[in-house]
Amino acid sequence: GHSGKNGCCMYCGVRGRHKTHGTHYYPALLKLRDCCVKANDHANIDVFLIPLGGADDYAKNLELIMTAPS
Repeated sequence: GHSGKNGCCMYCGVRGRHKTHGTHYYPALLKLRDCCVKANDHANIDVFLIPLGGADDYAKNLELIMTAPS
């Protein structure tokens, strides 16, 4: 969902960050200060280096869903 670890940035690879004991992820590009949450321990992300999400990845995942046995 939009407040999950991948959020709306699922195809660009940017992981969300959350507050200590929090469950809501935010698309923060900078590492939080004084935060010891392991999930947030990835480096800062340069806004100019964010890869563009690809329609190819979306199409592949959509095909997997559409052809999966229910």
